[in-house]
Amino acid sequence: MSALDDAWQVALGAEQQAVFGYDLLGPRLDTSAESDRARACQDQHAILRDSTSSAIVAAGRGPVAPAADYPALYPVADAQAARRLAVRLEEDCAAAWRYLYALAAVQATPPQGLRAAAQTALTSSAVRATRWRLAAQPASPTVAFPGI
Repeated sequence: MSALDDAWQVALGAEQQAVFGYDLLGPRLDTSAESDRARACQDQHAILRDSTSSAIVAAGRGPVAPAADYPALYPVADAQAARRLAVRLEEDCAAAWRYLYALAAVQATPPQGLRAAAQTALTSSAVRATRWRLAAQPASPTVAFPGI
């Protein structure tokens, strides 16, 4: 497997973890607006997980299976911990997509549309992370270079 293939699988794994993680944090949120945001984020990650898996298959590769559990995400004790976990999930996804984008940018012939998909996914995770940071740590909601 090439480094590009490995990075693509890592991005898929980050999306799988995000879908799982939002199930953990959702019940701990203390406002309906945040619960709705968590559900919307989870739905967006599920769509990206599925489309990434399909793209990997279309490229003639086998997608990694999701883990049965993600123990590093526990515990989620309260609403503040849930918000911090949401930030972490989005940052993990941004980092995976940023790395994939960087590798695809230097690849002679990456799968068609991979760079654009990675850039879109990175941007989406960065925006979601900023929204969660506003709730978790409003004094510093943005980062200079998402995914780094």
